[in-house]
Parts: sequence; C-alpha cells; structure tokens
Amino acid sequence: MTQSLLRPAAARRVRALVALALLCAAPRLAHAQQMAVVVNPGNAIEELSTDKLRRLYLGQTRTFPNGAHARLARHTASAPVFDRAALGLQPEIVRSRWMAMIFRGEATALPTELATADDVKRFVREHPDAIGFLPAGQVDGTVKAISIDGKRPGDAGYSIH
Repeated sequence: MTQSLLRPAAARRVRALVALALLCAAPRLAHAQQMAVVVNPGNAIEELSTDKLRRLYLGQTRTFPNGAHARLARHTASAPVFDRAALGLQPEIVRSRWMAMIFRGEATALPTELATADDVKRFVREHPDAIGFLPAGQVDGTVKAISIDGKRPGDAGYSIH
C-alpha cells in the first residue's frame, strides 16, 4: 500500500523536473531554431527582403536582386522551420509546388537538398552563386550570413525562426 502511494508522488516529482528542464531549455531551443540565410563569402549580396527570399525559394525568380543567378540549397533538417517562417507554407506544399513546376517545364530540378549544416556550408562555399539556410548557431567564417529585411539572426524582429 505504501508503494502505491509513492508512485503518484514520484510521478509528480518527475513531471515537475521535466517541466523545469523544458523551461530552462526553452531559450536554447528557440535559439537553435533560428535560421540564418547564407551565401558564398564572395557574393556581393548583403541583404534580401523576405519577399525576394520567398520568391527565390518558391521558384518564382531565379536571380538575386543584382541579376546574378541564384543556386538554391536546402538544409533538410531545417526545412520545415524555414518553410513555415520564411515562406509561410507547410513543407509538403513547398515540395508539391516545385514538383508542379518541374512537371510544367518551368523548373528543371528541385533545390539541392543537403543533409547537414556542414554540407550546406560546403555547397555554398563551392558555388559562388549559392544561397542556403541553416541553424544560426552553425554559421562560421566559411559562409556569409545575410540580413533579411535589414535584420540579422539574433536581432530583435528577425523573422526566420
């Protein structure tokens, strides 16, 4: 009988500890979800509008504002967050739009899908016309994070998270 009384109390303690751990981790989780849009360090682009970024990743335009070709890279693990935050669409809608463009002959291929943040950085480094996204904490000196609507990752009001 004593054992059955301890179980609910132990369960409450465990739930309280889990809740506390989640509260403590929330700022780190939010930061980990913030995305950075990156280009090759040699790319002259320093900033894009949300609209231009959206148009690029929805295949409505294939060039940067300066007229240079843009080669799209997608970090597979971050794509759901990016699609919802930057494009305002569910990931399956984004993919179906690209598939429809390919079917209609408006696009020849999907954006390059890359499994890891390191793969995205390598792709962007190797292609001067590349643009990609990855978790903001993964950005290093091998790629250049650009501003979106005048805000950089970590700034108040930065919209991609």
